[in-house]
Amino acid sequence: MPLTLRTIRRTLGNFAITKANRLLGREFVPHPRKAICIETSGRCNLECRFCAYPKRGPGNFLPLDAFVSGVEQATRLGIRSIWLTPMLGDVFADPAFEEKFQYLENAPGVEQFAFFTNFILPRPEAITRLAEYKKLAAIHISIYGHDRASFELVTQKPGTQHDRLLKNLMTLETTLAKRMPADGIHFSIRTLGKINSFNLPDTDLTRQLQQLNRKFSTNLMVAEEYDNWNGTISEEDIKPLGIELSDGKNIYKSGACTLLFSGPRIASDGSVHACACRDTDGSLLIGDLSKQPLAEIISADNATYRNIIENQQSGRFSENCQSCSMYRSIYDHRASTLDENLVDVSLDAALDLMATKNN
Repeated sequence: MPLTLRTIRRTLGNFAITKANRLLGREFVPHPRKAICIETSGRCNLECRFCAYPKRGPGNFLPLDAFVSGVEQATRLGIRSIWLTPMLGDVFADPAFEEKFQYLENAPGVEQFAFFTNFILPRPEAITRLAEYKKLAAIHISIYGHDRASFELVTQKPGTQHDRLLKNLMTLETTLAKRMPADGIHFSIRTLGKINSFNLPDTDLTRQLQQLNRKFSTNLMVAEEYDNWNGTISEEDIKPLGIELSDGKNIYKSGACTLLFSGPRIASDGSVHACACRDTDGSLLIGDLSKQPLAEIISADNATYRNIIENQQSGRFSENCQSCSMYRSIYDHRASTLDENLVDVSLDAALDLMATKNN
């Protein structure tokens, strides 16, 4: 896969920053007991050309009792923020999503929750009820295509789903007038190549998004970088879109990735992974809630988890992590400056917080 100008710039930036901070002993490890990601749904209604979901196929729904158990175990560890469906599923595909939202709203140990979605599946009444969840801190909505035709090309699904999205965004506008989540609404558009934030076409969809932005100061971005999911996605897959794939193997990596600490993932089958971002080959699997408690899994005393961290510190990355373009080094301070909610600690402090004796 050829090097892109964006990748070259990023590699040079990574090299300069991580090299300097590592030499100076500066570490920026996200506090490992702040958040956890839970994949309540392993199913999605779309088949986007640049996503691994169509090739992986539908996953499970995390049963309500397993979800409750996972949250209870997480809060006993001091975790207060719950992030739902960060990877391949859609939160609204789960028939029990409202029961899980309500549980989080009532759970004494949970301070806030957020979710990722393409926002096509919820019915209007469910969108209206989002205003009732006071602990709902943020909604991240992925937008595919910028109009009906590009939606069909990107998602390989009929335009009727695009039409439903438009109606749902109108309902969201009414809902946000009642209550705006504290950390906002975040839209990420993934569409055809050469389209960016500066030349976004004027369509029914983009006008609705811009109206939401004007009224509620939402965060609107257009993605220009697409991961190849450890080679799962090929150039042939995305050829109709005119976009470029990024291969993380071309990105300079030094030190453990911050994603190993900022939010491990409970998958919809109950397995637990060290990262909520990418795990196409199972190399980030660190345990299973049906076999051991969460406190033993996301622990520095879990040899499997600890080895992943130590290997990355020594420059040994699994094939999956080598190819990931989402990598952020613990020696890179830039994420901390962009998010005032991040609490950074040293690597030794993070490992101590993760020790079984402190769980």
